[in-house]
Amino acid sequence: MVSANSLRSFRRTHNGIMVHLRLDEWAADVPLPKDAVVFETGDGPFYPYWRLVLEPDETVEVLVGWFKIPCSLDQTIAWYQAELGKSGWVNIKSFKEGETAGINFQRPGTNLRVEISVLNRKDRSDSSVMIRRVVKRPWTPVEEQLPAEAEALPHEAEVPVAA
Repeated sequence: MVSANSLRSFRRTHNGIMVHLRLDEWAADVPLPKDAVVFETGDGPFYPYWRLVLEPDETVEVLVGWFKIPCSLDQTIAWYQAELGKSGWVNIKSFKEGETAGINFQRPGTNLRVEISVLNRKDRSDSSVMIRRVVKRPWTPVEEQLPAEAEALPHEAEVPVAA
């Protein structure tokens, strides 16, 4: 996810880490329209970030980006439905209400999903798009991770103790 030779700071969270990304490091399986740019707020650009969350029974990898796209609301929805559909994503939920829309996709047979929120004001010709790409990986119990041929380590009780 993060380019080689790309030293940068990361932020430790209470249950994982977070790293800010450059636009060229965005996930290839969730494309951006040609003229998409990182959204800017009053505090400056909102750079995409990758977050790894360590939960007791799973690891959650989240990629988040906020972009400005030079398309109307309907054009943005149609573009994402077409582009993600071409690469095997399945639209599992959609809504459109006034100037906002949401589209959720999932990769069949995986725990990988994408949530896209679109906002378009009538007085503007571009859209604000927030994208979350989430994959959940359940943890495998340690016993199942070891190959069957591997010998079990002796328990501490079985290790001789010097008197």
